[in-house]
Amino acid sequence: MILNFLNLSSAFSEEIPVQAAPVAEQVKTSLSIILIVIAVPVVIALFFAARFIYRNTLAKKLQTTIAEDYNKEAGELERAGEYISAALIHESRLKDKKKAAALYEKGGDLKKAAELYQILGMSEKAKELYVKSGNTKAAAEVSMMEGEFEDAAKIYNQAGKKIEAALAMERAGRKMAAVRAYREAGEYRRAAKLLEEEGMMKEAAEMFGLVLRGKKIEKSNIEDFYVFAFKLEQSGEKEKAAEVYREVDKFDPAYRDVRERLNALTSTTQDEANLEGKITLRGFMKSGGLEPKHCLKLWLQVIKSLQQSYKAEMPFGLMSPDNILIDSANNITFLRKAPSSAYTPPERSKGVEFDERADIYSLGVILFEMLTGGLDGLGSQRIADITPDLPEWLDEMVIKCIRKVREDRYQNIDAIFADIKALSKSRKE
Repeated sequence: MILNFLNLSSAFSEEIPVQAAPVAEQVKTSLSIILIVIAVPVVIALFFAARFIYRNTLAKKLQTTIAEDYNKEAGELERAGEYISAALIHESRLKDKKKAAALYEKGGDLKKAAELYQILGMSEKAKELYVKSGNTKAAAEVSMMEGEFEDAAKIYNQAGKKIEAALAMERAGRKMAAVRAYREAGEYRRAAKLLEEEGMMKEAAEMFGLVLRGKKIEKSNIEDFYVFAFKLEQSGEKEKAAEVYREVDKFDPAYRDVRERLNALTSTTQDEANLEGKITLRGFMKSGGLEPKHCLKLWLQVIKSLQQSYKAEMPFGLMSPDNILIDSANNITFLRKAPSSAYTPPERSKGVEFDERADIYSLGVILFEMLTGGLDGLGSQRIADITPDLPEWLDEMVIKCIRKVREDRYQNIDAIFADIKALSKSRKE
């Protein structure tokens, strides 16, 4: 029809006179454009119609034939006992994951079978095969994703994975079961944290103490000892807390606020018992009961009593006038409160362990204060300049006690007695 129309247009144009040629050309061009506009959608429609017919006839038949071929191939492999190969065809070619999973299971590839069952949403079957394949972690993760935390914990426990079991118990809200699992796994910090969250402060402190069992305090774990003492303090175990704080203070007196905490934990009842019928050296000095000429004699009595206290394992570094008690017969006993920094030796800031030389430093400061009535001028003034009626040799003894380098001090209390004996002998001569 289109060709006839074009031929008619051509014949018509030949009959037009030459002078009308431009008009005829315009008409011809317009008609061509109209024809193209009409032809394009017709061609498109014909294409889609042909494709539809193909897909629903030849292509479908072809796909059916291919699927049949794959099914046939897979069936032959299955009958031949080649289950894994058959499963691969069902999974990748036929897209039948359920059949593929069953064949993988039959062929012994339990992990792959479990993965497909998991994708299919068959969680119980997936977990069963994961466990059989030895992949308990994957089995437990399926339970975790399903929100079955207790079931996950059970699977982890069976596999001996205590930490993972504890985490699952936490997610399930069973904190005490999680505490037990953490403890069995040696994760005492986590167990202590859960106990603390439950308000069980005493149990939390005891659990945290297992972290330090058999350990000695050192730079790498001093924070753990401090935290342990703090937990004991919070739980009301003040005496135990003080013992641990003393260990921290003994190793590093400058560590955080250990001295302040020691002072705060001093047992009031114990102090009252110790103070009954006694007075501290500080109170003795303030009351005017200490004359300069008797200072050295009392001071020597103090250090002799201190030597005896060492046998009872009294900690070093606790000497101060507030910790020295004197009864009516001038017998000496000691409190174990942390002293103020004025009586603490310089090695405190270096973090070295205190020994007898730390007490010798404190005793030198105490003697200076006893002789002069205060600490003004300590290390910069001579005792004889502050209290003129005292012998100058006391300066040498005090200075040797309070030297900043502990190797330059008296190395033990016996050395002090030996020095005084020598001085006494020289005085007699």
